[in-house]
Amino acid sequence: MNAAGISPEQRLFVGVIVNAAQEAAGVSRVGSGHRTIRQSARAWFSNGGDDFRTVCELAGFEPGEVRTRVLAYLNRVEHDPDALIKVKRTNMPPRHHRVSIPDVARAAGVSATTASKVIHDRPNVSPATRARVLAAIEATGYSRHVH
Repeated sequence: MNAAGISPEQRLFVGVIVNAAQEAAGVSRVGSGHRTIRQSARAWFSNGGDDFRTVCELAGFEPGEVRTRVLAYLNRVEHDPDALIKVKRTNMPPRHHRVSIPDVARAAGVSATTASKVIHDRPNVSPATRARVLAAIEATGYSRHVH
């Protein structure tokens, strides 16, 4: 789903989900209640209560899919803190940042080596993984830089 193609209301609820996921993952916050906030945010996804389902539906997402994906992300971050994705919120237009192979890999949930194999049309990548990487290439706007 393209951010430009959703309503301001949907964007607001997507922001609620992203913010909760970052808090559950332990993105730094100012204040002494950080641990409590992290536990509460994680429980929001784990329990999947009425408010969680309502926010997901208002964002235009299927709650079960959001829950599965966010909990998988939280498990990844727990075992590999470098997997933490920090989202910068701003009303400023994005700077022109060239999307890199590691960016594509993060979006697809694979290693940079695997993403590179797909980009360079190398063998030994399962069709399902290849499809995920190709979807991430499309979603991130990656374009191959030719020297």
